Amino acid sequence: MKIKRVLNNNVVVSLDEKGQEIIVMGCGIAFQKKPNDIVNKSKVEKIFVLEDQMMIGKFNNF
Repeated sequence: MKIKRVLNNNVVVSLDEKGQEIIVMGCGIAFQKKPNDIVNKSKVEKIFVLEDQMMIGKFNNF
């Protein structure tokens, strides 16, 4: 998983293997990381995926 955007030290917006945007949480997962770095999978605690296509369109408008 590649980091797309760092939200804070514990949360990143990432791209999964399919290129879908996901939110990944874990203690210190983004510490000293920047976009295009690889997520350390051993630090991943939770992954959030937006699956409803209608909702994806609404969130992309923000």
